Amino acid sequence: MTLDLIKWHLDRYDRLRASTATRASVVLSAGAILSAGNAVILSQILNVPRERLGPEAAPVFGIGLLASVSLVVLSVVHASGVLVALKGSRDLFPDAGTMPTGLFFNGSDTVARLSTFQQFQAAMAAQDQAGRVEAAQVELWIVIRQHRRRYRRLRASVRALRWAAIVFLAALTGLVITVLLNAL
Repeated sequence: MTLDLIKWHLDRYDRLRASTATRASVVLSAGAILSAGNAVILSQILNVPRERLGPEAAPVFGIGLLASVSLVVLSVVHASGVLVALKGSRDLFPDAGTMPTGLFFNGSDTVARLSTFQQFQAAMAAQDQAGRVEAAQVELWIVIRQHRRRYRRLRASVRALRWAAIVFLAALTGLVITVLLNAL
């Protein structure tokens, strides 16, 4: 595999990672909107006179609201994991520690191995074409795995947000119906 082809793949996965992060930020924004809706329902539960709600309604809606809030929080946790990895690649993937370093293609490997600019220059001058290809392949393997991991987290985040929206809608609908029926 040539260095140009590997570079093309690396560029492609960088775009995919950026796209995944953008999608995660949209999920986070939707979660914020849903959180505001949950706050509105909570304020209504707390402010509607008990005779308009009925004695058993407040706990039921409270449980529904707690479920919705919990799902929003779960969605936020998953989406934030898409934006930034809390661990380095070599810590995330068990076999990454046995791979060669991805000097110049992987920033973490480069900084961990070369602490001065002089070391950086010397390593750059010493790296041959085969070393460049290997380093690029290491980075491509890591990038592919990071993207898959982040995409799985994005999917989990969207699933949790969907369930939160469904529970929110059920709680809101139930609250409105209960208040209207008890007002008659």
